Amino acid sequence: MTRYITLLVTLVLVTGLIFTASTASAAERMTFEEYQKKIEAFQARENAAKAALETENTGIADLQAQLVELDAQIAATWDEIYALLNVTKEQIAEFNTKLDGLEKRLNELARLTPEQLLAREAELDEIAGLIVAMLNDPIAKLTVQRERLDRMAAKVQSLKASLPKPKHDLYSVVRGDCLWRIAGKPAIYGDPWKWLRIWSYNKSAIKDPDLIYPAQQFTIPRQLSKDEYLVVRGDNLKKIAGRPEVYGDPFQWTKLYQANKAGQFLSEPSDLYPEQILTIPRN
Repeated sequence: MTRYITLLVTLVLVTGLIFTASTASAAERMTFEEYQKKIEAFQARENAAKAALETENTGIADLQAQLVELDAQIAATWDEIYALLNVTKEQIAEFNTKLDGLEKRLNELARLTPEQLLAREAELDEIAGLIVAMLNDPIAKLTVQRERLDRMAAKVQSLKASLPKPKHDLYSVVRGDCLWRIAGKPAIYGDPWKWLRIWSYNKSAIKDPDLIYPAQQFTIPRQLSKDEYLVVRGDNLKKIAGRPEVYGDPFQWTKLYQANKAGQFLSEPSDLYPEQILTIPRN
């Protein structure tokens, strides 16, 4: 009985193993078939991608050929422009370098306070003159260069508009006054030796500096404009005319003399003393 039962159990186990192996074999065959199908799908997609890539490469080659042709057309157009303006690439490059330098100087001036800028107004005027000269250059007809110059010209005007206006006060003469006493008053200059400032600034109203009258009104200059010059010790008309902020040319001293001779004030070119204020004609 025991042997029978053992034989029966063994038979059942062997049958189960055979069934399991058969099932596993079937599962493996199914996975392989699915793998084959995936491989075929991947290959189809790869072939499609290669075909698309070949099409794109053909399109890129066409575009590159068009770009080469377009570059040639642009170069030919620029050659025509250079010929019309009678300029070269090198001249344009030099022009652009000058623009860079002017723009750098202008940006430096723009960082100054209005008071600091006033002291360098002559430099601002110089830049304005250079811009005008460059605007008359044939290269300025090119759009990029013209727009840069226009922007810089506008910036110069904006900076000039920000400059402090020359300041002055009015003083009414009272009995007992003289120019020496007026200049020495704390509210004026606090220094009687500066009486020449008052005389030179009001020379049209003061015929004789020793004769002033009550109720006369004098302008007391506080801050000079670029068209005025305060004489310092050691100055003479030639030296003043030679200063860069004046004319930069000592031989133009006669302009200063003609503009300032009036009555006893600068009746002779040598009649020049510290603290006098001269008018600088610009035309």
